Amino acid sequence: MEVVVIAPRTKSDLRFIMDFAKRIGVSAQTIDSEFLADARFVSLIDAGLQTQSVSRNEVVEALSI
Repeated sequence: MEVVVIAPRTKSDLRFIMDFAKRIGVSAQTIDSEFLADARFVSLIDAGLQTQSVSRNEVVEALSI
């Protein structure tokens, strides 16, 4: 299954998107942008544990999200 991430600009946009998803029967939930940054960082750590190295730029990029 694929996932679509949408970052609304306003709270009213968020409500509209959530209401629309509910009306068409699609599962939707909100997550914090910090969670996404943490998840990206964790994936880089996991990749680093499974490979020889993760580039410095990838780590800096993950931390700057």
